[in-house]
Amino acid sequence: MVTAMSTNLQWKAPFTTSCLHAADGICRGLTVVDPVLADVIGRPAAELKGAIESMGAPPGRLWRQLLGLSGSSEVSRHIAETALAKTVGRGQLFEAQAGHLTAALSRLQALVRAAIPNLTEELALRERPLREQWEARGPGLLVNIENLTEPELLAEQADVLLVRPAFGGAGAAHLQSNAVRIEAVLANPHAELPEVVRLAWLVAQLDLDLPRHSEEIQADRLPHVARLAMIPIVLKAAEAVELVRYSPELVGQAMAAWHLAVPPGLDAVGVIGDWWETYQLDKTPFQVALAALDAMVG
Repeated sequence: MVTAMSTNLQWKAPFTTSCLHAADGICRGLTVVDPVLADVIGRPAAELKGAIESMGAPPGRLWRQLLGLSGSSEVSRHIAETALAKTVGRGQLFEAQAGHLTAALSRLQALVRAAIPNLTEELALRERPLREQWEARGPGLLVNIENLTEPELLAEQADVLLVRPAFGGAGAAHLQSNAVRIEAVLANPHAELPEVVRLAWLVAQLDLDLPRHSEEIQADRLPHVARLAMIPIVLKAAEAVELVRYSPELVGQAMAAWHLAVPPGLDAVGVIGDWWETYQLDKTPFQVALAALDAMVG
């Protein structure tokens, strides 16, 4: 059994991340449960979606870049230019594209700021419950994650980007920027799945983009594979500290609660269960296991 060094978390509440989080979720079909955001987010989210889809890059890749960058900058032009440079490059149309994307992002920011002028201050107050849960249970969860996998699987440090609870509990890992985004709910929306477990699931994904873990997996597929792989691992780690009781049914509940999309016709719970059972028996290097899961989910 290993003793893992706990990932050092820096807690932040960036305004623009909340804006983009809500816009991204509504564009992916999630139901907005925040009445204030529901009144304002639809039109600017649609405008931003249109701008992103006109850029000539895979939309998912550009969304990921925008969301990841928003944790370190509130300047719409900087976010737009950097995201574009990392996805489509600085071609002849770069200035026009950057202007179009900047305008859409600025409108989103302005409408949310008008509706929720004290958003950042509200999020600072919402930080305490989740942070206290993490300080009590997070280190134990991380130790058990590495005990179930291999040493040095986890990131040494990460940013936690707290966002307004637009969807009653949601989040994502940003592997390219070593940050996780999570809604700052004040109570667990799913009693059987405490939010500290969701946070551990997000944090556990962050270093999976290192070549030693995933060099055989196509970059655009990796975030999805990482999300799936860490479900059984984190739930088993949470069981070890008496936060949950692991079962195939809980895997399915986690996939629903954590908003994981899977291809039609794929028995994702069954695939994850088979993969996890094989990994436990064979104890292959995690890089090999991750590549196997990638092949299993197609």
